[in-house]
Amino acid sequence: EGKLRDYQKEGLTWLSFLAEFENGGILADDMGLGKTIQILAFLLGRQKKTKLPSLVVAPKSLAFNWMDEAAKFAPGLKVIRYSGSDRVKLLKEMEGVDLVVTTYGTIRTDIEKLEEFEFDVAIIDEAQAIKNAHSQSAQAVKRIRARHRLALTGTPIENSINDLLSILEFTNPGLLHRTKDKDVSKDTTAVLARMLKPFMLRRKI
Repeated sequence: EGKLRDYQKEGLTWLSFLAEFENGGILADDMGLGKTIQILAFLLGRQKKTKLPSLVVAPKSLAFNWMDEAAKFAPGLKVIRYSGSDRVKLLKEMEGVDLVVTTYGTIRTDIEKLEEFEFDVAIIDEAQAIKNAHSQSAQAVKRIRARHRLALTGTPIENSINDLLSILEFTNPGLLHRTKDKDVSKDTTAVLARMLKPFMLRRKI
């Protein structure tokens, strides 16, 4: 429901390109450019291709926004929110839905339960939440089993290039073949930018 703007259509084409070649990616458009809508359109396109559910991990404050946006723009998707004290009963429903929305707090607590499931697409929203590769959130989301991995963030780099590299370890495991404690020098930043260009799309307002 609704109409994609031209740049959102380009984003959708890019997401489909990544999926075709079995690569993950980072959609790093500025806030307000409709990253959620582009992902929902992408998931609608995959709905008939797989029986697996997809998973969104978002900050608690945005979980309800995902539910509202899905109901408004993609009513054809069956969506459940996996959070709250009674969430365990929803595990039995996961294989019959299109999209599961959960939070970083829940994924940290329940990753042993959730990694038993295979998802079609795993999406992390506000992906700067895993900028520290050693954090519990980063370690938990990297254990998710999914055919495709996407990250959404308007701020892919907050402190250093290592913020971006931690996110890439989720979207494209092994792409950089780097050790966890290795920092990237300024001399290699330009080389990294060229190498990573196919795997990150950023548009500014």
